[in-house]
Amino acid sequence: MKTLFLAAALLAASAASAQTASSDAALTKRLNQLMRDPAAPETEVQALLDNCHFTQIIRKYRTAGKQNESAVFQVSHQKNGADWAVKSDDKVEFELKLGVEWSQVTSLTYAPALDEKTNRRYFEVKIKRERAAPNGSGTSSTTLELPLYTSNEAVARDILRQLEQVRRRCGE
Repeated sequence: MKTLFLAAALLAASAASAQTASSDAALTKRLNQLMRDPAAPETEVQALLDNCHFTQIIRKYRTAGKQNESAVFQVSHQKNGADWAVKSDDKVEFELKLGVEWSQVTSLTYAPALDEKTNRRYFEVKIKRERAAPNGSGTSSTTLELPLYTSNEAVARDILRQLEQVRRRCGE
């Protein structure tokens, strides 16, 4: 009987894990679609959901004719649940990666925004991370801003709801 109960519990946990991975993959795909600015095809903004870690990548590719102007560099830092990296090479003019642990995210908000170049409205999701400084001298914070190129507030609200579900699941 105990073996049957243990097997059923393992099966349920494995099914829940598969469902979580599937919903995270769908959310990542939707975020990446919405963060793609059609007015800036050489710039890419991506989100990665990896278990309970969130990474935002902002990458601007070199345009034809600028390959000879490349400066190759890479700098990164990882500490206390947050990380960042900057790089450039012959294909990528500039790449910035910002990452946070969901368990340290203190708030998720969205607000309307305006692209001043195109005069187009969109929404921006803000992911705020706060953590007490190890020496007790205050807090350190990181805010990631995710552009959602849609004028539909219901879409932005739904993305925020799904991100909040991930945050809650990872905060347990």
